[in-house]
Amino acid sequence: MDILAFNDVVSSETRARRYILGFCWKNHQRFCPKCRERKLYPVDGGDRRRCARCGYTFHDFSRRFLNGCAFDARRWLWFLKLFELGVAPADMAAQLGVTYATALKAQDIARRAVLAQALDAPALYRAGIWPGPGVPRPQGNGADSPVFGIIDLNGMAVCDVLPEVTPNTLLSFKFNFGLRTAALGRVVYTAPYRQYRALVCCGESLWPSRLVRHDDRKLAAEVTGFWSFARQRLARLRGVTPAQFPLHLKELELRYNQRENELFEPVVRAVCGFVPDG
Repeated sequence: MDILAFNDVVSSETRARRYILGFCWKNHQRFCPKCRERKLYPVDGGDRRRCARCGYTFHDFSRRFLNGCAFDARRWLWFLKLFELGVAPADMAAQLGVTYATALKAQDIARRAVLAQALDAPALYRAGIWPGPGVPRPQGNGADSPVFGIIDLNGMAVCDVLPEVTPNTLLSFKFNFGLRTAALGRVVYTAPYRQYRALVCCGESLWPSRLVRHDDRKLAAEVTGFWSFARQRLARLRGVTPAQFPLHLKELELRYNQRENELFEPVVRAVCGFVPDG
């Protein structure tokens, strides 16, 4: 969306809301977010509806990612435009007139919405990634992220979660089979492994003692392709936690694959989606 079209969409709350609703309801046909029933009753003459089958009462944004942050439609669209441009959260907060914590919360919601669009999202949820607002958080915070395998194919990237590979498996590959490794903060990445350009993971188990080093040089993934792109952007962050690493990785996967196209509409579509049950 060019800047003039965007300016027209955010010129009023009514127009902004209408734009967002176009992503929420195909052909503006409402249905129950819980059981998908289409027979609904208006409640209290407002914008809430009640399902004739299960009795669930909802509004247009119920159970959707964008319902997890108290932004109106205009502020959501402005936030997503700043997110598309890669603006730092402190600058987002200043521009939107919200607290820094609120900007971080909105970023987290947007990243979880992007992750929900990934083909391997179910495997990530099984690995303990929290789907998003409205779903109970998994018990405890894991010390390690899942291990991902990176595939570069015809200018596109796939960050494939590998449930069968653990950080300890990765260390075994290193010490027993000579798999070369390097690090970016607490993120460890490897030389090519099988069909993958690199394996990547973030976690404490990758650093079992001071004697373990991940300092090999000139790995293939650093030179070109997705990891070269992602590595530069991860380096700008003030560290990445294991819990946040999959969110950043899936965001960067989308940015890389959409680098010739605009990112705004895909992200709007993502945050308008329903939060998976996990």
